[in-house]
Amino acid sequence: MAYTKQLYTVSHKPYSAYTIEELALDDLFVRWVQHPDDDEVAAYWQNWLSQNPDCTETVESARNLIQEASQPRLPALSTDEISSVWGRIRESLQTMEDLRPLQPDVRAVVGWWYFMRTIAALMGVMLLIGWALWMQYGPNQCVSTISTPANQTRLIRLPDNSTMTLQPNSSVRYARQWNEETPRAVWLKGEADFSVTHRNDTSSARLFRVHLPDFTIEAVGTIFRVRQRSNGTYVALTSGNMNLLLKEQQSIQLQPGDSIQIIAGLAKSLP
Repeated sequence: MAYTKQLYTVSHKPYSAYTIEELALDDLFVRWVQHPDDDEVAAYWQNWLSQNPDCTETVESARNLIQEASQPRLPALSTDEISSVWGRIRESLQTMEDLRPLQPDVRAVVGWWYFMRTIAALMGVMLLIGWALWMQYGPNQCVSTISTPANQTRLIRLPDNSTMTLQPNSSVRYARQWNEETPRAVWLKGEADFSVTHRNDTSSARLFRVHLPDFTIEAVGTIFRVRQRSNGTYVALTSGNMNLLLKEQQSIQLQPGDSIQIIAGLAKSLP
């Protein structure tokens, strides 16, 4: 699953003010376009579009830009095919009546002009790629990705002041800023302990969510633990309210003290 790009001290630019190019570089928007089956992200953008119908044209243009960039490139020509193409070009040039050999000094000028134009074009492409990488992965990126090695845990304070302790060999991804246009959500691989800050607004759009491969956790003001293992994922609720949203089942509500195991999208209560 899975989001300008500014530090915490700078106000977040609303999506309604994004240009087509800025929207096409946004991680959360790219996630929606490339993974339309991500229910959480799809629901967020559909809700946002219903509130910002005047942005529909910008959204569609950005979507087309991403889809075109994702199209597979044509296969490269073989050596024989390249030789054949150049042969046809030379034959065509030889049949042009108005074609005259250039003088040596003119050829030198034209050669340098083409050389400099090629260099300028390559530099432009490199600058564009560098800018895109900087926007996505530079220090002002809008998405934080944190991983822990085998022998280390890490305490992380999330944008809403909720905290999570990321256990060894785990990783988490989340938006740097959470506001009305960004869901309170993290994408977890591995194990973590959560202490979620309670919010008075308990509407579906403002719930705290933890996304895992087979299901999603929804929480209000909650303390819980998540453990992904080879034989399934374990969730234990210490306090607060929690719902488990499974793809093949109705949502499951846990009470404080409940533990549950998820295997292949199916839930099993534990003693």
